[in-house]
Parts: sequence; structure tokens; C-alpha cells
Amino acid sequence: MFKLFIWDLDNTLIASSPLLWGAFSWVAEKYGNKKMTPPEIVRFYGPPEDVVIEKIVGKDKKEEALREFYRFYEKKHDELVGVFPLLLKMINCLRGWGVKQAIFTSKGRKSAEITLQKLNIQDLFDLVVCGDEIARSKPYPDGVIKILETLVVEPQKTLYLGDSPLDAEAAHRAGVCFALTLWDSLPREEKEEKEVEWVFHSPEELWEWVQKIYN
Repeated sequence: MFKLFIWDLDNTLIASSPLLWGAFSWVAEKYGNKKMTPPEIVRFYGPPEDVVIEKIVGKDKKEEALREFYRFYEKKHDELVGVFPLLLKMINCLRGWGVKQAIFTSKGRKSAEITLQKLNIQDLFDLVVCGDEIARSKPYPDGVIKILETLVVEPQKTLYLGDSPLDAEAAHRAGVCFALTLWDSLPREEKEEKEVEWVFHSPEELWEWVQKIYN
């Protein structure tokens, strides 16, 4: 049985695609004079938002665009972010069973804190590691390794849950198992699903699996 669950935040623990797409497309159009589709935005995922925004609008406009990103993100958060009550129930149950809980997100600390505080879920996790707090972003394993070392859990006793190939590669490079979560992400190619240990298409499917393991 696993002693630690590491969760990706966006598109796994929370339904945040509309907020992220909206915020990035807003600054891209305002400061980069370009319209971007969700698939185009997703291709930039991996580094924290300050790095992504610099790639989209350029270094000269980065700081102003980043401030606008955070304004949009906080203002529209309640409207555009959804939660999965079953996942929160699951995390509480796992904590009760002695399973540590952590988050490794590509988000920067500022946007992660906005989300954690607005949803009042920060106390559910033993550790939160953000993309601007590590030397190398996903798909490098730095964030996963930092969590393992801080919480003192063996890689083989750890499960990382995320929605993208970047998450899967970060997990496998750190030597931990990976579960692909597909309830709030763009469709994945069949080969991507075959390259991971488990694939879950709904929180209900994951919860059923978790209960079998721990009961």
C-alpha cells in the first residue's frame, strides 16, 4: 500500500481549465496581440506562469502581463474553478488511514496560494511544492524528489496523480508510481494511457480503486 499520495493541482485535484485558459488567453491577446486556443496554451504547460507568460508576450511586457494574469486569476477564480467533493472526502479518508498527502504543481506559489485559500483546502496537505520553488520544472523530477525527502517516504511507497505526460515523466524519473487522471483534461492519445500504471476517468473510478486497496 502507498504511504504517500502526491497530487497535481490543476485539472486533477481541481477543475481549473477554464480559469487557466481564460487568464493566459487574456494576457496573450492584451500584451502579445495574439489569440490562443486551449491546445496552444496547454503546449506551454510545465514551467510556472511567469515563465509561460514571458514566452507568450516577451521579456519586456512580462511583468505587466504577469500582474494582469494574477488580477484575472483571482477575480475569476470563484466563477471558473470547480472542485470534486469526492476527492476531498478521499483525501480526508486517506489521512485518517495514515497516508500522507502532498501537492506538486507547476503553478507559482502566488497563484497556488490563491487557489488553496479560496477553496480552504491548504490544511489537507502535509506539503505543497510549487513550480517556482524548484530548480527544474516538470518533466524533471525535482518537485517529486523534494516531497519524498521532506516527508521521508520511499519512492516505491508513493503514488503521484496527474493529468499530463509531464506529470507521468516527473513521477517515473523520481521512481514513483503514477496514475493518469482524465476527468478535467484534454483527451490523451492511446499510447499515453498505455505508458502509465493506472488510468482513471472519474473521481468515482479512483475512489472505488482506493477503497479496494485500503479496506
